[in-house]
Amino acid sequence: MSLTAALNTALMGLSTIQAQTGVTSGNIANAQNPNYTRKMVQLTTPAVGGDPMAAVVAAIVRAAAPNLLQDYYGATADYSRLSATTDQARQLAEALGIDDTGGGQTPLQSRLTSFEDAVKRLEATPEDTTLKALVVQRGQELAKEVNRLASQRTTLQSQTQDDIRTGLDTLGDATKAIAGLNAKIIGQKAAGMPTGDLEDLRDAEVAKIAGLVGVRTITAENGAMSIYTDAGVQLVGTTAQSFSYDSTTGTIRNTNGDNVTAGFSEGSLRASLDYLDGSAGALTSSDGNVGAMEKFFNQLNSMARNIADVVNAAYGSNLFNYTAGDAAATLAIDGAFTADPNTLDATRMGAVQQAMRNTTLTATQINPAGEPNGLSTANVNIFGLVSGVMAYHARQVSDNEAARDSAENLQANVEQKFRNLTGVNVDDELAQLTVLQNNYAALAQVMNAIREMFDEVISIGR
Repeated sequence: MSLTAALNTALMGLSTIQAQTGVTSGNIANAQNPNYTRKMVQLTTPAVGGDPMAAVVAAIVRAAAPNLLQDYYGATADYSRLSATTDQARQLAEALGIDDTGGGQTPLQSRLTSFEDAVKRLEATPEDTTLKALVVQRGQELAKEVNRLASQRTTLQSQTQDDIRTGLDTLGDATKAIAGLNAKIIGQKAAGMPTGDLEDLRDAEVAKIAGLVGVRTITAENGAMSIYTDAGVQLVGTTAQSFSYDSTTGTIRNTNGDNVTAGFSEGSLRASLDYLDGSAGALTSSDGNVGAMEKFFNQLNSMARNIADVVNAAYGSNLFNYTAGDAAATLAIDGAFTADPNTLDATRMGAVQQAMRNTTLTATQINPAGEPNGLSTANVNIFGLVSGVMAYHARQVSDNEAARDSAENLQANVEQKFRNLTGVNVDDELAQLTVLQNNYAALAQVMNAIREMFDEVISIGR
């Protein structure tokens, strides 16, 4: 090999080491960036006139584990869905006051007990007119607590509808960002430039989408990525899709106006759609998270209706009134008694109190076909019914929290496996940097030797 060829080889080697050093330094600088994947230099060894030259950079690529990444997207969708269902279950439990009881009675249970106590006192002292007023007062307080719970429908519904709209806005922003990154990746790939950092940015946007809907990705030869929901709805293709929510019909539509609600089968958006679902199928589902809000209000109606029916039957006429189909919102003490508590028949209080404790409610009375509510309680009195509703929602919170925690652990485990394969190990990168520095120093010595040989040749020629 001539001195010129040797010099060119050394120069090529130095250039390659500089590129490797730059990539390694970039890896170390981004070691704490959760959206960064390790970059690697791929080398090739060209030959000139049959003689091998120094290795040169063929490409700069990123560490990849596509199957694990897809598993991570799936785990993210599951965790996000269960996080949302847990929040929704807590919301309903908190409305009932379950988290504020410290193990005691909820406000509704307390009002029911207070009403019974007033009935007992009037039974014991029927001539005391002030106790008649107390029974009416406690009955009004019980009815108003049920009314208060029923009045939260609009608030709970609006909050979840806003969550869906916010989620779709985030989805739209992410799909647009991915479409833009696709264009940049195609351009850089065609020009032979590295695309790893752009692909990292794109993966971060895909992860946002995965939490909302669950995704499947397909990457073309030119580097462009197409994205679909797990159920096959296209999110990003040639262009980015946008989506809108119709709160009247409870449906999601794409850019073309197609109803794609069923295609959003995973993630936090599915949890919100299920929560608001008031269809017959949702209300009869054994999954407490499906139709959860409507089941909640049907449970309130069941409690209101059964309390009124039991008390009224024992009293012999309507002590409580309500409107069929909307019992919780309309439950009230009969106006005749609020106008003049003295008209209350004290001699019926014993029968009322005994009925409250001894009347057994059937499964049909508790969970009627016309207003399914998810309760499996049967053969209990009205106190047992109210306690059953509280237990139902406490269990919903507990079960969802357990499922969410399990999903969170799975997501963390999958993410850790992915990071182990694609992330930056600072110790390894520092060791690689040391090797590169040593190689650079060695090549510098080679160049010095070549220079000395050139000087010697020049001196001989003189």
